[in-house]
Amino acid sequence: MSINFEMGNSQSPKGHAILYFGSLASGFSATYVVLLPIKMDMSKYLPPLMTAQLGSEANDLLMGGTDVFAVPPVPEEVTSEEYLKYLAEIRGDDLVWGGEINLAHPQVAMQSTSEAVQEYNALFRSFLATRSEPLDSNNSLEGALSEDSVQGVLYEFMNERDRLAEMSKLVGTMRFALESNDLSLIKETDASLGILTNTFDESFWGGRIRLAAQDPSELASKLVQMYVERCYFLLDNNFTGLEEIEKQISLMGGDLPPNQDMRA
Repeated sequence: MSINFEMGNSQSPKGHAILYFGSLASGFSATYVVLLPIKMDMSKYLPPLMTAQLGSEANDLLMGGTDVFAVPPVPEEVTSEEYLKYLAEIRGDDLVWGGEINLAHPQVAMQSTSEAVQEYNALFRSFLATRSEPLDSNNSLEGALSEDSVQGVLYEFMNERDRLAEMSKLVGTMRFALESNDLSLIKETDASLGILTNTFDESFWGGRIRLAAQDPSELASKLVQMYVERCYFLLDNNFTGLEEIEKQISLMGGDLPPNQDMRA
């Protein structure tokens, strides 16, 4: 495979690009390529649920190495080539064409995407090697993605139902950590809950879920489970179930907003 730079310069890639495939006849699809400014083991920050969904092979292709990946791993259809050029211009991205791709076979499309990503990565590494002061991957760089921001990005790629399942798992992990007095696990799980709850609208009561999860009491344990159950009612627009569980929460002493409703 040989990629072509429609915008940008193959001699000095920017390290972030819109990678697209197809033609006017077949239509276009695209993905976004990111080369992280520091090396990290991305697999450490993948939620278990997402890892299980992708599978080991797909996960390897998603990562494309320890510091380069394409999101989504299989290109998504886009409206036009002109739209991609517009996006690349206003965002300051490289725009790279990878040739034709067969979206009817996701595994083949994923492999073609991975090959194009690796070619872009190789061009970027060659460019870095020509610089008078090459970057040291062991040093912290200004603007580098933090561990928290990486985890937050990964959560954003999950749909709401999958994020709720991940929240339920983290609540269970926090309960185990509290019962075993595992301070390290408590801190790690609370941080993950904080990042995850921030991806939801405040109508899901993420702050209360996090606070209740930190409380080792039996009452808090029951409340946090009801808070999570309430989220599913909210997601499914089951307002009858939502009203009933809010009444139960109120009877148990769980605080509700002043207007008794955060659905709006």
